[in-house]
Amino acid sequence: MGPGLAAAFLFGLLGSTHCFGMCGPLVSLYASQLAPGAGPSPLRQHFLFNLGRVLVYTNFGVLFGAAGFILGVRPWTAGLVGLIAGLFVLAMGTHFLGVAGVATRLERLLARPTGALVGIWRRYVILARSPGILMLGALHGLLPCPLLYVMFTSAVALGDPIRGGILLFCFSLGTVPMMWGIGMLGQHLGPARRLAWQRVFGGLVTVWGLVLVIHGLQSLGVF
Repeated sequence: MGPGLAAAFLFGLLGSTHCFGMCGPLVSLYASQLAPGAGPSPLRQHFLFNLGRVLVYTNFGVLFGAAGFILGVRPWTAGLVGLIAGLFVLAMGTHFLGVAGVATRLERLLARPTGALVGIWRRYVILARSPGILMLGALHGLLPCPLLYVMFTSAVALGDPIRGGILLFCFSLGTVPMMWGIGMLGQHLGPARRLAWQRVFGGLVTVWGLVLVIHGLQSLGVF
């Protein structure tokens, strides 16, 4: 489990370059409400925002890990869940590599609920100046994201709510540095470099998917 947690943290750290597209404008929007020396401490507000995200992701990890446990009560179902999870993660990996497919269609399907959540987020951005920014972070954690699809699927494959929660906790910690400094870093990381990072990340996700598929096939007794 140790290497898996380290990998989850690195996935969050490296994969959070993908956050520039959707998360960047939203984070910049709440950050623009924080003026140094006037009102609450920006440092505290950034901490509370990211705490809200981390708590939501961790709880989702517990839920998906519990779902995997329920689905994997019988030995053969555990293998089947692992196989399906691996295939889905593979689809996400090819998506990050720039290959259209299932993941692209899923993003289109989720475009409307994503837009609704973003609208609510923008409406209550004034919370950035109060402890209520914790709720903004929690709401931000509900936004559909390809990175989360990979981690949620991995939590299901683990089949353990505690391990699933810890996995998502480590992943969310990995995203904190990028989310915290996204305003400053975004000025120095051009589109070409972001695309290169995304391709590297896509390769790592694809390998992760292959590992899950192999474990699933082994559980099913295929080899």
